Order: sequence, then structure tokens, then C-alpha cells
Amino acid sequence: MAVSRKVQKMPETVQSDRVTAAAAAMMVYLTDRQFDAEKINRFTALCEEIRRDLDLDSRLALAERLEREAPSNDNVRLRSVLFLLTGDLYHYERILHYLILGGDSADPAALHYTHWCMSRQLFLGAAGGDKLASFVPCDQFRFYTAMVRQIARRWGLTPPRATLRDGPIRRVAVVTNQFTNQGHQPTRDCFDFAARMQDEFGLDVAIINVNGLPGRVESVFIPPMVAEVAADLEGVYALRMFGRQVKVASFTQPAFSQDKLRVIVEAIDGYDPDLIVSFGGSNIVADLFADSGARPVVALPTSSGITLSLAPIVLGFEERDHTLSIPALYRGPFARRFRPFTFGYTLPPSDGVRVNTGFADGTPLFAVVGTRLDQEVTGEVLGLLDNILDRCPDAGLVFAGEVRDLPARLAPLRNGQRMRCLGHVPDIRALYGLCRVFLNPPRQGGGGGAAFALAEGVPVVTYGWGDGAVVSGPEFCVSGRDAFVERAVTLATDAAAHAAAGAAAKARFIEIGDRNRCVERLIAYGEEARTLLRAERAGAN
Repeated sequence: MAVSRKVQKMPETVQSDRVTAAAAAMMVYLTDRQFDAEKINRFTALCEEIRRDLDLDSRLALAERLEREAPSNDNVRLRSVLFLLTGDLYHYERILHYLILGGDSADPAALHYTHWCMSRQLFLGAAGGDKLASFVPCDQFRFYTAMVRQIARRWGLTPPRATLRDGPIRRVAVVTNQFTNQGHQPTRDCFDFAARMQDEFGLDVAIINVNGLPGRVESVFIPPMVAEVAADLEGVYALRMFGRQVKVASFTQPAFSQDKLRVIVEAIDGYDPDLIVSFGGSNIVADLFADSGARPVVALPTSSGITLSLAPIVLGFEERDHTLSIPALYRGPFARRFRPFTFGYTLPPSDGVRVNTGFADGTPLFAVVGTRLDQEVTGEVLGLLDNILDRCPDAGLVFAGEVRDLPARLAPLRNGQRMRCLGHVPDIRALYGLCRVFLNPPRQGGGGGAAFALAEGVPVVTYGWGDGAVVSGPEFCVSGRDAFVERAVTLATDAAAHAAAGAAAKARFIEIGDRNRCVERLIAYGEEARTLLRAERAGAN
């Protein structure tokens, strides 16, 4: 008699098992006492894989388990991981309070590194919940202020008070944290502001390239941040770009150290500027001069939203007073220093040579452009783009910008074969000449890409926040996902709607793209900064 055996199925992996497995894998790294760059990268990859594979409830359960079981001897390591899993700014608050309470025992280089690692995650939109409205103007700003003052005190870097010369501004130092090459939008903008002050307004201008972003890992902060440094841009030289020439003093040492900052501060003092333009936020060198009242300083933001700066005048990225959105308890220091401004744009050169997109001539193309596409084009964004192409069967989509992981993530999409990664495109205007619509993913950046699309008459579709929205204006902003899809499809398929939007795009660029007028206003604000400093010194005497 045959005995029938019931075939048993292997039990499916339940979510609690996945959390347990993730916890075990992460505890290996959270208890390890020896780290090198390779191990930090492996730990980061594991955290990002877990964040991608587990839903939020599972990640919250995982974070609670790790907080209970992981050793607490490395606050920065543990809390940075817990934030990466949850987006909960409570964990960043714990790091900042721990470092501030450490007082002089905290290494300034580690404070600097932690600040920038956090700033990058906030810029990439990793934070969730309601704490963000107060975290930057309260916790992060106070930490940044304490850090600058600690660096000045502990490293003896309080610049001497310069004599304020009579007459108009004649000499300007543009201090920037990052200056690399003409393919880097902030570098182009920095050079353009400096060149216009020099050539159109007759000022003596020097760019001081601090390379103030982290050049090496200083702690086990997950994920790490090491910025690109153009090692060949070292020393003092005349830099030529786009047919213009400006003096540059560049300091490429990777270590954030007392010696490096002392040399830079002395170089600025030796140049003896009437005005320091602090180009971009968290500009520690410029803020050493601002906080001590050593020289007049104006902060020129390169992104919308709150700019961390100790300058007495902090310009807006736009005319609207963004400080109104800061909670009342923390608004004062920002509102007093805010001045309306438009960043403006100068079009990059174009030779008009056709860019090879891989699509047949005449294919309606959507464009997504950026320098951080691997991070900004999330799974949700890919689903959105897939939905748009579902409704535009004759269209294609191109990604312009360096990518590493994105091509592999396109393969499983329904319309993955109609999406192409072009890598870095040297002539972005030539690409826009082939495109029908610029799609701006939800992100803080995207201002330059949107501005140049508008200039070429390419309509933008964007959510109503971030640089892309500020540059494009309300006419090109949508309120939600469904509206984003509907607007993109309409612009790709309705010739009349596209023509009207293209004309509005060009008009918008004319409105916001007058860089020469922006420079004129910048110099006027510089004169105001000189007046404020004179009054402050007179009141102190």
C-alpha cells in the first residue's frame, strides 16, 4: 500500500524575520571597533539596501531594536544609522547635543565633518516628520554658530578688525567652499559673479577657493561624505573660463585643520578686501570674519530655503521672504538679516552640435537632469515616470548627469526600454533643443537645469518646492502626483498647450535670468553691509 506524503511548502519569509536578519547584519558593524574606508562603504551599502527593501513600519521596528541592543559608545555612528533608517531628526538632535556638550573635547574637524554629512542628507530630502521646520533654524544653526566660534577660539583664528576705507567698494573677495571645473554649475556661477563684478563694474576681484567641504572621513558617520577636490587648482593664478579671466587663490589640502584655515585667513587679510562675498551656506572662513566684525560680509546663497551663515546680510535665493515659514521662536536672527534677491543665471555656451540620445529624430523627449540622479530618482520617481510614458507611447525619456546605479534600476520598469541614461552632457542647451518637457523630480536642487530649460523654451513640470520650483515660478508648479502626470502628458501630446508653455518658459527666464542686474544689487547690499559695520563699531566705542 502506497503511503501518500503531503508535500510541505517552505514557509514564506515574514516581515519580522526580515527585521531580525537586518538587525543581525547591522549589529556586526555597530559593534565593530576597527573601520577603514572600505568597511564604511560596505556598511553604508547595507544600510541603503535595508532602507530600500523594508517598509517604514519595519524600519521603525528595526531602529527601536538597534537602539535597545546596540552599544552606545559611538553616538555618531549609531544615531546616523538610525536616522538613515527612519528619517527621524531626533537622532540628529542627539548627535548635535552630544557634540556641543562635549565642549573643547570635541575635535573641530569632527564637528565640521558631522555638520556637512548632516547637511547633505537634509539637502537630499532624507528627513521626515514635523521636526524639519525647526531643526535647521534651531538645532543646526546653533550648532553651526557654536562650531564657528569654537574654531575661532581654540585655533586662534579671530581675524583682526580691518580699517574700513572711505569711498565705494573697490576690492572684493568671493569666498567659496567648492570650486572645481566649468562643468560644475556652482563653479560657473561663482566665476560668473566674480567676472561680472570685475569686468562690468570695474572692481578688483579675487575668488578664494577654500575647498571647505570634507576632503576626508573624520568619523564613522553613515553615509560618509567626501567632496570632489580639483587638485590641479592649487595656489594663486589667473583662471580663464568662457572668455573671461579672474584671479583665484585655491587651497586643496584635504584636511580641515588649524594650519589650513590660518593660511586662508591670512591670505584674505593680505588681499585686504572692502567686502567679502560668502558664496554659499556654511561658509566657515567667511563667517570667521563676519562673526568677529573684522570685515563687511554678505552671504550669497546658491540654493533656496534657509542658509546657515553668520553674515549680517543674507540674501534670498528669490524675492519672496522665505523666513516667514520659520517658526516664530527661531525666526528673528534670520528675518533681521534677510534681503530679497534673485540669484540669476548666465547661459552656458552651446555649439549646437546634436546630442546623440539613442532615439529616432522627432521622438518627443522628456528630460530629467541633475548631478545626484542616483539619489534623487527614487523608486517613487521611477514609478511616476513609468506612468507618464504609459500614456505617451511614442515618447522617450533621457537622464542627463553622471549615474552609477540608475541604469540597472530602469531594467524592470514597464517602459525601461524607453528611458536612456546619457551620462554627463557637456552641451546641455543642445540637448534641450531636442527635448519637449523638463521633468523636475522632488528635490531641493535642480535650479540650474530648470533655468536653462526655460531659456530654450522647454516647459518645466515640478512640484512646488525646491530650487526648480523657485526658478520656474508658480505657472510651472503642480500640486501633487496626479497633476504632475497630467501636466507632463498634456505638454507632450497637445501642440497648442506646449507652444503656450514654451513661450511662457522663455518669458520666465528673461524675468529671472538677468545676472548683471543681480550683480548690481549684490554690490549695493555690500555697501549696506559696510554701513552696518561702521555703525556697529561706532556704537561699541
